[in-house]
Amino acid sequence: MAKDTIEHDGIVIKVEESSIIVAIQNQSACASCHSKSACGLSEVVQKNITAERPDIPVAVGDKVIVTASTRNATLSVVFAYILPSVLIIALLALLTLSGTSEIVAASLVLLAVAVYFTILYFCRNSFARKIKFKVKIA
Repeated sequence: MAKDTIEHDGIVIKVEESSIIVAIQNQSACASCHSKSACGLSEVVQKNITAERPDIPVAVGDKVIVTASTRNATLSVVFAYILPSVLIIALLALLTLSGTSEIVAASLVLLAVAVYFTILYFCRNSFARKIKFKVKIA
């Protein structure tokens, strides 16, 4: 694996004209623990990734490796975690320093975060053009 890419194993679940949908299993650190059955905290989640269709033929059920650049991963983290966190902290600080009651400030912050994620949702096609997943045969 190259240093500038992130890779996940997956299985093709749908082949479309210009893209394919790959199911990957996202595992927490607990998933490999020998005590996971007794603990109950282990988590394995299946996620479906839409990737560019490769030049080589692929079919449903093929094992593939989904790759993304670390730049794409960083961009995703910034928009999904860092910007909302900064928004929450800055807005809450400004509202409480301006004398707004804590209940009103918290409500406005929650509303602002909801608006932020709604805007992200409506801009998802723009992000999909910038954040590309590629596939290679495993």
